[in-house]
Amino acid sequence: MATKDSAPASGEELSHNPARQASFVIARDDLTITHARYAAGEHVAGRHIHHQHTDAFYILEGEVILEIGPEAETITVGAGGFVAAPPGLAHSFRVANSGPARWLTIHAPDRGFAAFMRGLRDGIQVEWDIAAVPADGGLPAGEAVMSHAQQTQNDASP
Repeated sequence: MATKDSAPASGEELSHNPARQASFVIARDDLTITHARYAAGEHVAGRHIHHQHTDAFYILEGEVILEIGPEAETITVGAGGFVAAPPGLAHSFRVANSGPARWLTIHAPDRGFAAFMRGLRDGIQVEWDIAAVPADGGLPAGEAVMSHAQQTQNDASP
């Protein structure tokens, strides 16, 4: 994991293929930010929680769909929108079918996310602050921090 004093150069590539592109903006113990561009309909992450850090998304282009809270409330977030999932809030993430999307993912503090992303790239399994959704479903969706996000009833994506 990168420390405050040894952050990688901006742009360190994590994934580069036609459907999925990702790179670090910064990777530090206290904050990791990635920049990603995924094709329409791409699944990003299944439902999970974090115990010790906030996972946040700032959308630069296109639309993404998050499912948050115990009821998997569907939220569509377009360019300029922001959603933060605090510790204990279940969430999943995918790109809408309407077109590709670009976004920043912010993990504060890092809690192993940068090492996990490098492990995915390098084919190495890395333990980090991620867990299955608890039986009670975790925090209610209302605990998410949102700006310019819209609740939707459904989306044509599976």
